[in-house]
Amino acid sequence: MIAGLSNDDWLRQDPPHPGRSIYHGCLEGNGEDYEGMTIGEAAAKLGINRVTLSRVINGRARITTGLALKLEAAGWGAADSWIRRQANYDLAQARKRLNQPPRQPARPDRDWMQS
Repeated sequence: MIAGLSNDDWLRQDPPHPGRSIYHGCLEGNGEDYEGMTIGEAAAKLGINRVTLSRVINGRARITTGLALKLEAAGWGAADSWIRRQANYDLAQARKRLNQPPRQPARPDRDWMQS
């Protein structure tokens, strides 16, 4: 965590690339069918190229909607969650490039939600 920022603020400002979660959360032992698999074996199981999966895991490629659906089918989380994490990462990277700090999250109007 960065000094002076809450954990939520830090994650909005500098979230990790979601590909790291594929390795740490899925290949390192949390997925029963994939525990101890190499990247090549996991890629074959997902039906994608090993180089593609390696690039995503190492933060050099994005999680696409197609990959998100394949991860979901493998039991590695919901596709929409993977897409949100990728979007949050992309937004943080764009803000860094523009030197624009993150804004407070929008709060929907409660009256609008009740109508």
